[in-house]
Amino acid sequence: MKKVKVEDAIGKPLAHDVVRYGPGIKIVLFKRGHVVRAGDVEQLKDAGNYFVYVGGEEEGVHEDEAAIRMARAAMGENLSYKGPDKGSITLIAEKPGLLKVKVEVIKQINLIDDFTFVTRVNNTGVKKGAVVGAVKIVPLTVDEGRMRKVEEILEKDKPVLQVISPKIKKVGAIVTGTEVYEGRIKDAFVPVLKEKLGDYGLDVHESTILPDDEEKIKEKILEFKEKGYELILVAGGMAVDSGDLTPAAIRKTGADVVSRGVPIFPGAMIMLAYLDGVPILGLPACVLPDKRTSFDRILPRILVKEKITREEIAELGHGGFAWLGL
Repeated sequence: MKKVKVEDAIGKPLAHDVVRYGPGIKIVLFKRGHVVRAGDVEQLKDAGNYFVYVGGEEEGVHEDEAAIRMARAAMGENLSYKGPDKGSITLIAEKPGLLKVKVEVIKQINLIDDFTFVTRVNNTGVKKGAVVGAVKIVPLTVDEGRMRKVEEILEKDKPVLQVISPKIKKVGAIVTGTEVYEGRIKDAFVPVLKEKLGDYGLDVHESTILPDDEEKIKEKILEFKEKGYELILVAGGMAVDSGDLTPAAIRKTGADVVSRGVPIFPGAMIMLAYLDGVPILGLPACVLPDKRTSFDRILPRILVKEKITREEIAELGHGGFAWLGL
């Protein structure tokens, strides 16, 4: 591989993709391996390429191969890769679940010159088909020794990236509110909960509507626990108004309360407790109108049966604006 003037590249294969950029424009003019023709010269110059790299026998590891090797060395379960495309490989979730990222390993790779590893945030819930990461090198080639060093780091800590499928299967939902119980307004919680659980291939197995009655809410939680529900969602009654009794009802079951309130907006009023190991989530009303809330941050970890601590809840304040994305 060598760098030549575009006029001198005629009849030779390009060693890289040539991309034209502009406002709202990103077009691949010529793919790697394209044999440059006389008619291509002006197009190459229009795209700012007065020099190009040509030749099929490069020294070192080409960017496409390097990206593939990085991806293979890092990937864990429920992941696949797509590409290479312009020298990068995209990592894809093959199943819905919780994305786990070894952040320190990603940092270690990115501290090595010419290697780039990008991922979504650790402990993010992902749908099937979601892009969860990407890898590439900055130059067209890297030497084999450095490539092997990166592979060794990734292989040693593999999986650096993985998607854990939900382990909880049986979910019960309790909707509270006398106005809903009396039929004054239609319940809107269960459809929303079904949609959110549906992203992970799950459903609400049983739901019930109760008035604002502390004792009845408590008894229904205990009943759901006895029925073997692995996650109990109690929706509504989580504010500080006189009729909001859900937190007190959850406490009365004898559940161990991890947190009443979290540093995430919207959804700061959510409650997390465990009753003999069964997670109970008290959901505030903002779960209805807001696309992303504290519920969306916490749910994927609950579904894989990770025990969330008070310290981990406190850490969620960093990046706690849920509506800005996960």
